[in-house]
Amino acid sequence: MSGFEFRETMAGSYHRVDDPHKERPLSFTIRARSAPLLRFLRRPEVEIEGAIDAPGLAEHRYLRGTLGMDLLRTGTLPYAFHFQGDDDKPYVFEGRKNVSARELVESMTVLPGEIKTADGDLVARALLRFDARSDLLKFLKSFRRSR
Repeated sequence: MSGFEFRETMAGSYHRVDDPHKERPLSFTIRARSAPLLRFLRRPEVEIEGAIDAPGLAEHRYLRGTLGMDLLRTGTLPYAFHFQGDDDKPYVFEGRKNVSARELVESMTVLPGEIKTADGDLVARALLRFDARSDLLKFLKSFRRSR
């Protein structure tokens, strides 16, 4: 039994810890692909890959990682991916949507996160949003069975 795939774009800003008052744009677009359905149900996580745009850190750089989708059990959607910066050093993005039934739209569309070095040192804090008004239909249309 096949799995599924979808595409998502999140956009917002980030602040470097060494320059916290300067807001910089940040966005990423991912393609998420699940394992075959029975395996996905046992471990609800999808593989993601795509591109990150963070001027001053990583402009249109390839990213790869995971998105946890065990929403019913954990109430969260954790994003974790790695990418190479413009300085050719490895970085990690970690973020988590904390989903709340009381504020469903807001909690499903806001992603706070952090960018760290490969050693775990904090480089920046980020706040991204999914633009439901302009991207929801495109997002829903991107869902399909994967091979």
